[in-house]
Amino acid sequence: MPPTDTPEPPRARMVRSAARMIRERGVTGVGLRQIAADADGPRGSLQRYFPGGKTQVLLEAIDLAVDDFAAGTRAAAEAETLPDAVRMIVASWREVLTDSDFTVGCPIASFVVDVSSVDPLRERADERFSNWRKAIAAIYRRFGYDRSAAWDEAILVISALEGAALVARAARDIEAIDVVEKLLVDRLTSSA
Repeated sequence: MPPTDTPEPPRARMVRSAARMIRERGVTGVGLRQIAADADGPRGSLQRYFPGGKTQVLLEAIDLAVDDFAAGTRAAAEAETLPDAVRMIVASWREVLTDSDFTVGCPIASFVVDVSSVDPLRERADERFSNWRKAIAAIYRRFGYDRSAAWDEAILVISALEGAALVARAARDIEAIDVVEKLLVDRLTSSA
């Protein structure tokens, strides 16, 4: 007998809703009541589910949102060439932007922009950027870059993608992502 789909528990639905809403509206555009309503969660249970309040929900939501954005980097770890790896990383961003009709952005960026003065949230954003940088640097190392060069290339990829995503969202056009991909790949193929 095939397993039946069980509905996601209310707490998990709230974290998932918060993650989506942060990517769309930024941190300051999301309140606990909005999260509960969006998730069809019991508003009276917010304190029980999240005794740390909005900060706790946001800390959990960023982890979930970052995991969604990290799909391309995870796939790129198995690429056959470094240009293919870069294309995979960029493709996941292109997909998120176009699938959301340019309403979804990087969850880490919204933490930095909206709540950089709230230490636990800023620290989580820094940690997530560092983890992403390490993952990209590991890909470059796999293809022969030394530790220092790989670390530098990783920050270039992240910075280029973050900027391109912002431009793409403002323009509601994928051109900036396409240009970043071309320039990053061209750098690799011209130096080979």
